Amino acid sequence: MSWKMTGRLALVGAAAAALAGCASMQQSVSSLNPSVCHRTTVTLYFESSDDQVGDIGKQIIDLNAKRLASCHVRELRLVGLADPAGAPQANLDLSKRRAENVLAAFRASGLPVEKYTLIARGDTGAVTAEGAVAPLRRRVIVTVMASRH
Repeated sequence: MSWKMTGRLALVGAAAAALAGCASMQQSVSSLNPSVCHRTTVTLYFESSDDQVGDIGKQIIDLNAKRLASCHVRELRLVGLADPAGAPQANLDLSKRRAENVLAAFRASGLPVEKYTLIARGDTGAVTAEGAVAPLRRRVIVTVMASRH
């Protein structure tokens, strides 16, 4: 790996840690907007080979569930991703489990989820045509489709 790529990965890692406010790789970034009943995206990060929602992820999910309590949640769209470490089928299974566990955490938080779309992408797209590994691939991206009642 070149210094240039290592520097980029270090910068991306530092930025992610700063956004999460925690040294853990279970970093979460959420768009908390005062206008609550709209399309919202929440991204939850995972440790390598891990599929469990960590404490910070649960806190982010709980905050978003409380924020969306007065809204009609029409749908959750969950996209599970994995890095290229390991076999492609194992990565696909891992990304699916991550998305399923995030969905379960949203339901456990009290957010009514009547309709959802779950997409497992595994490691598809994790390596560019030039062979560079895409950073921060171990995540689930959740799009909450909400509107006022």
